[in-house]
Formats: sequence, structure tokens, C-alpha cells
Amino acid sequence: MNRRGFLRNTAIAAGALIFGRTQSAVAASPKKIIKASKFPVGSSRKFVATNGAPAFLFRTKSGVFAYSAICTHQGCTVDYLKAGKKLVCPCHGGSFDPFKSGKPVGGPPERALDKILVSIKSDWIVQS
Repeated sequence: MNRRGFLRNTAIAAGALIFGRTQSAVAASPKKIIKASKFPVGSSRKFVATNGAPAFLFRTKSGVFAYSAICTHQGCTVDYLKAGKKLVCPCHGGSFDPFKSGKPVGGPPERALDKILVSIKSDWIVQS
């Protein structure tokens, strides 16, 4: 390899390293969902996760938690029925209990909904 090739490859590698660090720093910053002061205990709300997928956020006395709104059976979007306190899939009647780790409680799904990491930071509920 000649000097020009070495310098070019070094510059490309350095650029990739710097760009990679910038990208990971941006991805590491938490996404703000809603102010905690505007989301009291007993609340639930739909939001868009950092991956662009629909999700549901819940707040109880013990804290906040969230699940993907994508059914684990065939990928339909579930909705929260407050009266029954269940996340229900309109496609095949699957239902999940968000207060028991998103486990399926009816219908064809065999796997729990995917958890989404959320927390409260400086009066904001954020996705980590």
C-alpha cells in the first residue's frame, strides 16, 4: 500500500469511528414521552416507541411500564380496553394482561408482549 492509500484508509476509518460515536450518543439519549406531572397514577396512553412502532404506557403506584402494541401472534396492533384492563388484539381475539408482565390471557398468542424500557427522569417519563 502506498502513502496515499494509507492516508485515505486512515481518514475513512477515523470518519467512521467519529460518525459511529455521534450516532451512538444520539441513540443513547432518552426519548421524552410525557411529563410525569401530567400522567397521574392509574393512567394509560398510547405512544410511538423509538423504533417507530406503536406502544402503550401505564402508570401505577409502583412506577411506570410500557409494552409494544404489536400482537405477538401475527403482528396486528392491540388496543387497551380500560374497562377490562386488557390489551386486546382485534384480528384474532388475543388478549394480554399489562399488569402481569404483558402475558397472554386469551386467544392464540403464546408469548407476552415485548417490554419497552421506560423510567421517570426530571419530571419526564422517558424511553431509555
